[in-house]
Amino acid sequence: MDIEKAAERLTKAVKGFHDRFKIMYGQICIRIDKKTYLSTGGSKILAGILPEEYVVCDMRAGWPGEIFRNRPDVNAVIYGISADTVSVSQDSDIIPVTLEDLARLTGSGLRVAADASPASILAALKNSDVCLIRGAGAIAACSNARKAVAAIQIAEKACEAEVHGKMLGGTVPIPSEAAERYRTNFFSDYTKRNEEAHVDFIGFDEDEFTARAKLVDFGTALVNHDLSYGSWGNLSVRLNDEEMLITPSSMDYFDIKVEDIVKVNINTLEYGSQRMPSSEVRMHAMAYRELPDCGAMMQTRSNAISVFAACEAGFRLGEGELQDLIGNVRVTRYAPPGTAELAEAVVSTLKKTHACIIPHHGGVFFGPSPEVVFAIAEAVEFKARNLLNFDTSPQTEDEENEQK
Repeated sequence: MDIEKAAERLTKAVKGFHDRFKIMYGQICIRIDKKTYLSTGGSKILAGILPEEYVVCDMRAGWPGEIFRNRPDVNAVIYGISADTVSVSQDSDIIPVTLEDLARLTGSGLRVAADASPASILAALKNSDVCLIRGAGAIAACSNARKAVAAIQIAEKACEAEVHGKMLGGTVPIPSEAAERYRTNFFSDYTKRNEEAHVDFIGFDEDEFTARAKLVDFGTALVNHDLSYGSWGNLSVRLNDEEMLITPSSMDYFDIKVEDIVKVNINTLEYGSQRMPSSEVRMHAMAYRELPDCGAMMQTRSNAISVFAACEAGFRLGEGELQDLIGNVRVTRYAPPGTAELAEAVVSTLKKTHACIIPHHGGVFFGPSPEVVFAIAEAVEFKARNLLNFDTSPQTEDEENEQK
């Protein structure tokens, strides 16, 4: 990779940090070749780093170079520090995993490096994409920058769950065997889905093209609004009485095109020669079969909702229009992802509300259209942040422009 290409990827990585509700400090590094890497340098507000601050570094210099030299599978490294990552890293050598997306990155435990030395970091990153550093934040080391951005934010989200989950009685660990199975399946199956560079573009009528384009737009909106990270979560829309459109499995939302959206028969789950649909295709199809007013559905992995998911807890929205429109945010019974058992647990719960929480996973929302469902997902996340004493004051446009 040349310097210009590395700088382009680094700039895209920086855009993955929004500072909408929180600020993370740190450093991003991308491998250029066997001798050099590109770094944002020092410890800075990740969302505010400018291209003119990028530095080309010798691979023999610094802790990132040590990681790149010892891990040829790693092409992007991010160091991130926040109050919650520091707090959680203080007292334990390993943090039990309570969220399914983190389990796919780490297995049953999020390890804590004893110090910031390369040797300690490399040991903590063995068979893992992320780790914490004692009293000093988190490290993500992945095959590309977008995966690293998602990984560091998922690690931070898990730390937030540990800190804020105390208000709900504490988090509930995922059983170790299940967490290790998530990690194994992540590499043996999930990451290998939809690897084709492209699929054939088939002509769609105007209504279907519009519906596909909406799913593409709302997928990127999920990430830009911090309702999900990387390829996590899923979205669908009812196309007609027999078919739905759903996002493909394992694809980064910023890579999905209209032809990648998968058309699925809601009765048979058949989808023919297309991308592989989201692993939660059963859940979406059952919702369209059993919820007459379901026109669209979203599964999110947002931070405050994830605290409730990690604690296996639901909540009330309180009195007023929001409560009347959505209902209580109920927690479903636990079931493995992608299974018929999970589909049944979610849909049976959604018959009483328009929003629910899947233990250890995230939130599920439905409504008549993607626009309404997205609004519900944001409103519920805001309410959850409020209940957990998160900062619920997003930056103004002027404040965002000052950082750019």
